[in-house]
Amino acid sequence: MSITIRKTGNKEYAYMAHRDGTRMVQSYIGPLTRPEVRRRVEVAQRATTIPLHTMRLFTGVDPSALHLQRDAAAIIACLLEQGDLEDLRWLVHVYPVSAVVDVVLSAKGLSERARNFWMVWFEESDAS
Repeated sequence: MSITIRKTGNKEYAYMAHRDGTRMVQSYIGPLTRPEVRRRVEVAQRATTIPLHTMRLFTGVDPSALHLQRDAAAIIACLLEQGDLEDLRWLVHVYPVSAVVDVVLSAKGLSERARNFWMVWFEESDAS
């Protein structure tokens, strides 16, 4: 999902774009002059970058080198292993629960203790 801002004349309008199978679908959100549209755009833009608070967990990694989709499994595993409540709130806002559960079941970077905790949390049976 991404937010696109289009300018017509001197007014700006927000659209949400997402993939539906092989098609790209754009939905009109509204003019940026409306406070609720501006808030929705700001929330969506925050969800496309890793917050500064969370970057502390990725020591030795260039923040611009991390990509939320390409590095999803590593980011999810790191936050499940070391993240605090604020990190986990951001995590479930950005990634679907199914992606998080997939990482819990398959990530090699997750300790057994963390894996067991999250399997109980997500009510998953043992995959082995």
